[in-house]
Amino acid sequence: MRLFSTPAAAIALGCLLLGGAPAWAAPKLIPVDGGQVSFETCGSGPKAIVLLHDGILDGSAFDAVWPKLCARFKIVRYDRRGYDASPPAAAPYDAVADLDAVMKAAGVQHATLVGSSSGGGVATDFALAHPRAVDGLILVGAAVNGFKPTEHFMKRTQTLVTLLSQGRLADAVKDPYILTPGAEAERAFVVADITAHPGNFGAAQMIKDGPEVMGRLGEIKVPTLIVTGEVDIPDVHAHAGALEALIPGARRVIVPNSGHFLYLEQPKAFTELITTFVDAEGR
Repeated sequence: MRLFSTPAAAIALGCLLLGGAPAWAAPKLIPVDGGQVSFETCGSGPKAIVLLHDGILDGSAFDAVWPKLCARFKIVRYDRRGYDASPPAAAPYDAVADLDAVMKAAGVQHATLVGSSSGGGVATDFALAHPRAVDGLILVGAAVNGFKPTEHFMKRTQTLVTLLSQGRLADAVKDPYILTPGAEAERAFVVADITAHPGNFGAAQMIKDGPEVMGRLGEIKVPTLIVTGEVDIPDVHAHAGALEALIPGARRVIVPNSGHFLYLEQPKAFTELITTFVDAEGR
């Protein structure tokens, strides 16, 4: 995992060092069922947060928000199998079991889970399987099992898959829903990350299909915040609305001037959302 791979994250780290840096542990590679997973931790606050990346980028996607979160909370992030520092899966695997293993290895008994896109699906599955281990959920442009995509979404996905398979990353990240038109630095970050870690593309296919959970969302009893970028694809906004309606007490927020990777474009706003949400948790 590439730590502080963006200028914003490096500057934030420098500021933290001037005022006293939070404790940070070097990445660790731990055994999981049939494979290995790399994770890292920082901070020592009384509340813990686990960051779960999307299906194309890896844990470094949270570089710009990592330093400030580490100053307030104990933070854990990891690369799912086949992403960045985690070796590829040799066979289909259980992503929920891997998350459980990471939390135990990090010494975290319960935490708020922040899941982006497919990472939000993993977080939701985990919350249903291990409710006592979850303090809260922040689902960011999340995709959970059971939500049916539109034809428009499927055609757009096929276009992205084709471009990525052809190595046309610069064209793929021009997709109007990933980032806003002026986010050139963030677009360059996405291209650089996938170029440096080509295994990211397609790694999600090794996750075992879980059961549909749309009918079980009412079982989630922890505070839940649903976050979407303003220009994200309509399916994501519709999905967010369904999650808001089906998870008891869930609240939805739309972040202006951002797309699917809103934590890249609006790290300050994203950090403030997380901090406010976690600080308000009673547990």
